[in-house]
Amino acid sequence: MPFSFLRLPSPTHLSRIFRQLEQDVETIINVLQLGPLGIVEHKYLVTEVQAAKDTIHRAVETWHKNAALERSLQVHK
Repeated sequence: MPFSFLRLPSPTHLSRIFRQLEQDVETIINVLQLGPLGIVEHKYLVTEVQAAKDTIHRAVETWHKNAALERSLQVHK
């Protein structure tokens, strides 16, 4: 199969591709780095943990209610 130089991206397009790749890799590295030590070692209070559990419980209940409502609406169609 013959190789065609016409299929190669232009130098400016290639430069943009590498610049975008570099930015993406930099973003991934920043996301994967650990945060400040104080956040990592934070000890949550019992009230904070309970508030989080309550919030999750309400969200799951709401999700179940909405799912049941959607199922009942589909049955009536």
